[in-house]
Amino acid sequence: MPKISEERLAARREQVLQAAWSCFARNGFHATTMADVIAESGMSAGGVYRYFRSKEEIVTAIADRAYGTLTTALQDLLADPDVTDVADVVGRLLRTVEEFADGESFDRTRIVLLAWAESLRSAEIGAKARSIQLALRELLVQVVARAQAAGQMRADADPAAVAPVIASVLIGYVVQRLVVGGMDPAFYTAGVQGLVGAHR
Repeated sequence: MPKISEERLAARREQVLQAAWSCFARNGFHATTMADVIAESGMSAGGVYRYFRSKEEIVTAIADRAYGTLTTALQDLLADPDVTDVADVVGRLLRTVEEFADGESFDRTRIVLLAWAESLRSAEIGAKARSIQLALRELLVQVVARAQAAGQMRADADPAAVAPVIASVLIGYVVQRLVVGGMDPAFYTAGVQGLVGAHR
């Protein structure tokens, strides 16, 4: 039997993930079963279980995808030595969130919000959410330290304390745009600028 290429394996795994995105967007996590994902994917049960043994594994993969998009954008920003303004970094990351949200026929941040809620119930998803958040914080610590070096933030501020607050600002944007509405990156960034500027 010919060996399946890595590209083909990746494409099939992506096919399962896309099916899961669609099912979760339509019915939520708890109402979606593995059977639903299998039917949506058009693959056999064995084919789907080859990539994901459970719904929890699919959810953790979705969390990886969402935060991977954000951390990649943040790493790209940190690669530019001229990027030193915290509010500017937040604004750029929020634009990344918007691009991610509009990647399908549904708002993908809805699924991310459901995944956060699910992390409170599932130890497996909770462990993944924690590790992702901590990795994001580490990058944000670098953002804060760079802003301090540029004289754009109080020198006596503890970057390790400021980083989770910035992470909360990003999470808050997702929650408010979904629950309250009326949010856009420029409006929200102006608010962040007001907070940061007040403490310089």
